[in-house]
Amino acid sequence: MKEEKLTVKVEIIGVEEATAKAERYVELLKEAKSLADELASMELEIGIKQD
Repeated sequence: MKEEKLTVKVEIIGVEEATAKAERYVELLKEAKSLADELASMELEIGIKQD
């Protein structure tokens, strides 16, 4: 069987924008995890007042 080569030009539109959004999403996830860790380690004090 004879091997044939085919050259195809492909243009993908929106890859840069999708990559930027994905990077932003990763940063937001990191920030959310950090905030969740901070909240989980917080000690809360509850005071009850009686009048």
